[in-house]
Amino acid sequence: MGGDLMKILIIEDNISLVSTLKDVLESNSYEVDYILSLEEIDDYALLNSYDLILLDLMLGDYSGFDFLKTIRDDIKTPIIILTAKNTKEDIMRGFGLGADDYITKPFDMDILLARIKARIGRLNQEIYYKKTKFDFDRFLITKECENVQMTSTEARILKFLYDNKGIFLTKEKILFNIFSSLDTSERVVVSHIYNIRQKLLEINADDPIENKWKVGYRWKED
Repeated sequence: MGGDLMKILIIEDNISLVSTLKDVLESNSYEVDYILSLEEIDDYALLNSYDLILLDLMLGDYSGFDFLKTIRDDIKTPIIILTAKNTKEDIMRGFGLGADDYITKPFDMDILLARIKARIGRLNQEIYYKKTKFDFDRFLITKECENVQMTSTEARILKFLYDNKGIFLTKEKILFNIFSSLDTSERVVVSHIYNIRQKLLEINADDPIENKWKVGYRWKED
């Protein structure tokens, strides 16, 4: 993801909201592109050139959920959902399909900016647990020349656990620090931890996560 400015893609069919978002983001030193319909995307691979995507879920005849499901295995760009769909089921589905954050409309622009900054801030660190390397900048887990890609949220959760190594962190604390909210179900944390562990199993990597029933999660001591 290059350029002097962080690049954000807005996928939203409300041109008035797009215009407002574009003005605010550009005034905060982001480079902004937008599309009003998923039909405008010729090559999904180009989405990886962005530092962050803001995705509406209701795009005319197209579902943002279906789009997210289609691209998530190949596109590792952080995705923040912006939507009027505010049920618990919708929020859980969004995170389950790989969204990095979920913000319901109407929203406060300052809060959106804070969440954007949190999502695209570089993690800048590689660390090892036993024989497994965790690259928090490139979202990679590597063991013996095999690697698996994390989502940015998975990387942030692991980094948060590592930064508090040896201390059990409650699901509530992880929610607040990673998602900037306590309104999201704690099941989201459980789901992300499960996904991380499945990826570790794919390459027979060492699992640094210890969980204690009704207490929380921690990064194990080496």
